[in-house]
Amino acid sequence: MTTILTEISRPTPSLPAAPRGPVIQLEGGILGPDILERLAEGNHAGQRPSDFGLPTNRSLLDEVAAIYRDARDLFAVFQRGLERHPQDDRATGLTRARWMVPFLGLLGYDLRSNACPYDLGGTAFAISHRAGDNEDAPPVHIVGARQPLGRVDSTSRPRLSPHALLQEFLNGSDHLWGLVTNGLELRLLRQSTLLRRQAYVAFDLEAILDPQADRFQEFLLLYRLLHRTRLPKGVADAHECWLERYHQQAMDQGNRARDRLRDGVEQALLLLGNGFLRANPSRPASPQEFYQHLLRLVYRFLFLLVAEDRRLLTGNDLYRNHYSPGRLRRLVDRHEAYTDHDDLWCSLRVLWHLLRNDKSCPSIENQPLVTLLELPVLNGDLFTAIELEDWTISNRDLLVAFRNLVYYFDEETKTPRRVNYAALDVEELGSVYESLLDNHPQIGEVQGRRQFRFAEGTERKSTGSYYTPRELVAELIKSALEPVLQERLAEAMRMANGEWRMVPKQIQERFVDEILQRLPRSRSLATCPSSGQADLRDDPGLPRSGALRYDQPTAPSSNLDLSKHRGGMGKAVPGGVHSIPAPGQWESGGIGDPSLVERRGRLGDEDSGGTPVARTGDPGQAIGQSGTKHPTQEVLAKRWKETPFAIRYSLFAQHALLSLRVLDPACGSGHFLLAAARRLGRELARIRTGEDEPSPDAIREAVREVITHCIYGVDKNPLAVDLCK
Repeated sequence: MTTILTEISRPTPSLPAAPRGPVIQLEGGILGPDILERLAEGNHAGQRPSDFGLPTNRSLLDEVAAIYRDARDLFAVFQRGLERHPQDDRATGLTRARWMVPFLGLLGYDLRSNACPYDLGGTAFAISHRAGDNEDAPPVHIVGARQPLGRVDSTSRPRLSPHALLQEFLNGSDHLWGLVTNGLELRLLRQSTLLRRQAYVAFDLEAILDPQADRFQEFLLLYRLLHRTRLPKGVADAHECWLERYHQQAMDQGNRARDRLRDGVEQALLLLGNGFLRANPSRPASPQEFYQHLLRLVYRFLFLLVAEDRRLLTGNDLYRNHYSPGRLRRLVDRHEAYTDHDDLWCSLRVLWHLLRNDKSCPSIENQPLVTLLELPVLNGDLFTAIELEDWTISNRDLLVAFRNLVYYFDEETKTPRRVNYAALDVEELGSVYESLLDNHPQIGEVQGRRQFRFAEGTERKSTGSYYTPRELVAELIKSALEPVLQERLAEAMRMANGEWRMVPKQIQERFVDEILQRLPRSRSLATCPSSGQADLRDDPGLPRSGALRYDQPTAPSSNLDLSKHRGGMGKAVPGGVHSIPAPGQWESGGIGDPSLVERRGRLGDEDSGGTPVARTGDPGQAIGQSGTKHPTQEVLAKRWKETPFAIRYSLFAQHALLSLRVLDPACGSGHFLLAAARRLGRELARIRTGEDEPSPDAIREAVREVITHCIYGVDKNPLAVDLCK
């Protein structure tokens, strides 16, 4: 299935190549960016020469520099060998013998090949190597350079990608840490029995060892983190190795940062409130409305800080230097920025105005003005105009308040540390919001001046607003969503065996638009050994005619305009799957009508059965006005039957998944809906790519489309709904 789906979905040569990802990629939460930053600087525990088994008088930098030169030479020899290697071979032996075994030897590894697979409960895990002579040495799985780490290996048992194979092995064994690589990318994985998403640290070896680029600092970090002395010797000392210490420090640091963020947000609200009151003494203010406006303002800051740190909103230099909240993060460290002027607030007012692109905002060549900053329009309610935008606040008060969103005080190190918004789970925004609901805002007189303060209230109890714990969300996903998802996918499996006339119109259109032209004219694709179809045959127990179900709910959004439904999330993916048709729309008369080809060129005649007939008399083709030949229903039916089952299933499975509707009638800040979107998005990415462990980019794009099509929420608290969005 993997090979077939990859072949069909491969972009055409005319399309530009996707940009290379980051050289060092941190996914999930096994290590924090702060840990990596401190390791790169060499000021973390375990970074002395003696900790790497070197003499105390030996310079660690000199040692790593020498290894870097040797690694570059090894990789250059390996690349030349790979160029001469047959293109249809994965080059597993070459990758292991000529490159990864000697390269890891430079990092202190004495790899041993595993003669037999590991056995866990009767399941064999063919991990290629281990990091020592002892049987319980950490696993190191090396595959060929032409085997992507996230793509299912059809020759392996169980049928898992190299990444998933090692992750499943770690989760089912006593091993904590392991490495997986194809020679071009090296990933560090840790045992994670509660894995919600991929979690690893990846190094792009091809980029780091590029002779045209100076990547010594990245290689130095690789050495500091992945040297053999960082991993345990075996199972017994796994909880004491350096990697596990770094992991536990990252977990503790993350928990402290989240706790301190809640305190920082509350303090920022107080400081902003009093700053606005000082600068606008004559403006009336209702405590509750004033507080709601402050909350909305602070969550604008949080939203943009998270989006910027995750590179979701980058903008251009004009944005970064003059309008970005990230600019305030730099200014809080500059004493001269704390003035009585209000230019910082004025720039933010302009930003709010541009981001929502309201009717009063001018345009340039029919494009929103915000495009000058290379930003999208964020037309959610979070950026709806609020009364505070007409107020003013001094740079001093704004930066003092903003500092509480940027730094937290680490009691362990007794130093202020920056909040890492890139590593912040978005669920934490809801957790912070929940902690603020017990605050009752008050505005009183103190020494003749108005003062904004909090008193403990009962907002949370009166509105029934409680943050759903992660464990409960996981159980809800397991009990409520998983059965429906599995039922829909099983239904897709049955429907994929159906005849062309029973295929829903939306899937017919996708087949003609996206698949048909890429299929060969014969059954060679379905039968060639490289396609993987030899291992994937139709289930003889499934009905060939398909099984239609009329008990599925009619999608309430089936008549919505897709551009409006996306709510500013960007252009819809071409060929996106639409909602399930209403009962009665599945009949073949409504499916095999000529509308499928009318939009490519209206046909001249039809026979009595509604089948387009070519004017040339050729029963296999129909000719439109432009003279282009179009397949008739008979030809489409034949081609559908010849199409490999993996492709037919993929079309039905995507349609079934994106036709799901998940509604939370008391969504709050969206903890459950976010978990549902992630679960469905991961499954959608697996279906689309044919990979057991799709890339983070593929998962993010799939989650985005799942949110567009499948996720609905209702709540009586407007700000909670905004946060959920």
